[in-house]
Amino acid sequence: MKEKRILLVGDSITEGFPVNTILSEFNIVNKGVYGDNTSGVLSRLQSDVINEYPDYVFLLIGTNDFALERTNEQILETMHHILDTLTSSLVLAEIYLTSILPTRDIANRPNDRINLFNQELKKISFNFGIHYFDLSVFFKDEMGELKSDLTTDGLHISENGYQLWAEVLKNKLSAKPTIC
Repeated sequence: MKEKRILLVGDSITEGFPVNTILSEFNIVNKGVYGDNTSGVLSRLQSDVINEYPDYVFLLIGTNDFALERTNEQILETMHHILDTLTSSLVLAEIYLTSILPTRDIANRPNDRINLFNQELKKISFNFGIHYFDLSVFFKDEMGELKSDLTTDGLHISENGYQLWAEVLKNKLSAKPTIC
């Protein structure tokens, strides 16, 4: 059986995910780029995503847009362009728009805004006929913040965080009969 090609696309949170170590049974290519935002992803879609001919794309991007003081409307407009390009170029690929993860006391990335923005990501996923992958629910503590044992600095993910992400992703991928 042909191995399915899975791309993870995002910023430093994605870049730090050691998929070749903890998800080695899958054909995953990590296309995370430190400091990236939706505009950066849009500019590298052809070379980093479309030219890879993936079967599955998991996109987690947007937290750095908050830090750049972009409005939700600006970010969603860029996200619309990203998804329009992906869905028209990769008609056979399954595309997953991943929720932005919560933070711990990061002033320019407040959780109230992240929660509202994730609701918008869920809507845009539905509108494009793609999957919404709510990863954030697994990372929130009882106060709605990023669990302290899952982060190194309140934003980036710790080894425990990547283990959790791997477990959730593995469950999702294993539910697909033709992925591994």
